[in-house]
Amino acid sequence: MDGIFYQRTCVVLFVPEESIKERRDKLVTKVHCMIQGYTSSKIHLSHGMKIVDAIERLGVGYHFHEEIGMFMRVLNDTPARENDMAEAALRFRLLRQHHYNAPSDVFGCFLDKNGDFKETLRHDVDALLSLYEAAHLGKCDEDLLKSAVVFTTGCLSAMAENDQLPQPLLEKVEHALTSPTQRRMKRLEAKLYISIYENDEDSNHDILELAKLDFHILQQMHRDEARRFSLWYKELNVRSTLGPYIRERPVECYFWSLGVFYEPQYAKARMMFARLIKIFSLFDDTFDSYGTLEELHLFNNAVQSWDEGGAKQIGDYFGYVMSLLSKTLNEFVVDGASPLGIDCTKKTIKEASRCMLQEIIWREEGQVPLLHDHLKFSTISTLYWALACISFVDHRMDANDDVSIFCWAISSPKIIENSAMITRLMDDISGHEWEKDGGGVPTAVECYMKEYGVTVQEAKKALWCLVEEQWRSINQEFLRNTTVPVPLLTRVINLARLMETLYKTTNGYTHCSGVTDLISNVLDTCVSH
Repeated sequence: MDGIFYQRTCVVLFVPEESIKERRDKLVTKVHCMIQGYTSSKIHLSHGMKIVDAIERLGVGYHFHEEIGMFMRVLNDTPARENDMAEAALRFRLLRQHHYNAPSDVFGCFLDKNGDFKETLRHDVDALLSLYEAAHLGKCDEDLLKSAVVFTTGCLSAMAENDQLPQPLLEKVEHALTSPTQRRMKRLEAKLYISIYENDEDSNHDILELAKLDFHILQQMHRDEARRFSLWYKELNVRSTLGPYIRERPVECYFWSLGVFYEPQYAKARMMFARLIKIFSLFDDTFDSYGTLEELHLFNNAVQSWDEGGAKQIGDYFGYVMSLLSKTLNEFVVDGASPLGIDCTKKTIKEASRCMLQEIIWREEGQVPLLHDHLKFSTISTLYWALACISFVDHRMDANDDVSIFCWAISSPKIIENSAMITRLMDDISGHEWEKDGGGVPTAVECYMKEYGVTVQEAKKALWCLVEEQWRSINQEFLRNTTVPVPLLTRVINLARLMETLYKTTNGYTHCSGVTDLISNVLDTCVSH
């Protein structure tokens, strides 16, 4: 089946929805008081850190934004204890996740006289796990944290492979080694972490119950949205209009929107985002798989002047895509989206069209550009710049904030560049063989191989290192940026997290069978309670 059209239902909690919500709300109040207690007493901050970490990994942190913010301010003002690696690393990670530039020299006391991590840490699983997660918040120049990733990955992998761990702990380790918390899609992480937390002997039963009930409540909302989105797409009748060259991925597109924001207050933004990413897919497929070079030159000219009539003169397919894109953006404004944000989105679409055309020229002329030249164009052609812009348009801002944020968004900010670079590199690494066999545009793998005279595997290894550099740069830019509200910066990071989820082992959009289980986890598989 080409993509998923969402129709399935699942019921597991045989109690009225109102009762579930009432119980959820009582637990929210209880946990609210729990966090306040840790904040005001300042005595058991180490336990409070574990509570806050669990709350956020279980996907219910949005209920406690103010309480967690107050806790983090207290934690930042309290000196770290230097004799407990697990605690020091958790403190460091939480602070950096919440936009506090915690110093990495806190780990210096855990090094031996040669500058290596002490041997005693090799057998401390809790310390290794905590340091592993913290080290993935490292910035570009923090070599100690780069070494910590290598050290902890080696130790934890050896323990997992040699059956040295009991099952609950092994599950924790394998989950971490698959992807660190910093890079996980938050909605999927909430589902997967429930079972891990349930088997943790230190778990808090109220928080666990809250996570299960809240996941169920939001899952009902997300299912309904996925069904409505599938109906919207079905009514477009795209396949009969554009033909077999398009990739039909309605629920996959909705899944992407969940990766950017899953919280209930962003329902309108989710649907906007899903609609636009679906139309971007049609736009991309028209460039890659339909138009001739001559037609695409004309189509790009129509996009640059935003001329629907000009696009239709090239052919019905081009006119349809341009008209649908323009109509949808206009509807967003009517529905309350920022007009300035929509204008910025149009500018980034124009840039993407220009870069897509250059890639097609390379393909048609049989050129394999230098890696730098390839990435200069292909990071923009991912349309992640436009997706970042559209993810901001539902944000309630006053006029001054609106201007400053969207001026920033189209100024080529480093954090968006990093996110787009991760997208391009992971897409190219996972899709290289398919693109090559299908006569697609040159990939970063192909460019690297030609430029440096290396094998496919050597090129992929080098590009994975470049992906790691982009993640460290994202961490750095997140902490450095004081212009844009943290929730908006987080959306940019979430776009990169989607690639970690969908493209780490396969091209999860083109070959959608690879993401069926992920989507099922979030939309279909229920949480037992």
